[in-house]
Amino acid sequence: MNTKAKLTLAIMLMLVLLPASWITYSRHAARVYLSDGDTSLKDIGFFPASGEMYAEGVGFVDSTLYYQASVTPEEVTWLDRIPAVTSIEAPPSSPLWWRLALWWHGRSSSIRYFRTAEKWPCIYAYSKEAGIIFGTVEYD
Repeated sequence: MNTKAKLTLAIMLMLVLLPASWITYSRHAARVYLSDGDTSLKDIGFFPASGEMYAEGVGFVDSTLYYQASVTPEEVTWLDRIPAVTSIEAPPSSPLWWRLALWWHGRSSSIRYFRTAEKWPCIYAYSKEAGIIFGTVEYD
């Protein structure tokens, strides 16, 4: 392999590995350790029994919290009170790791989508098969 081919291969690898590394890092940084007493998620009152939760706030004034959590069907019975919709679009402001995970799990036929139109519009997606919920919450 000549020098030009090696350089081309190195550039191509960087173009793939840098974005993949950034997505992996940002998801890892969004991991919430619910055992910590100082978590800012106490406001939404959602603590999955699995303890596996990822969350990231976006915005300066009226922040939106995007979260993904592993849940049991009993933990999300409250979704029955929220209007179901056929699909949702991931907001452009959502973190890339959240959008990719929503897209990945959205390929399953078991995923259901919900949207509220109350004081704070929120979207939710729940996959019973994977036991994962995606959601948004707006902060004042």
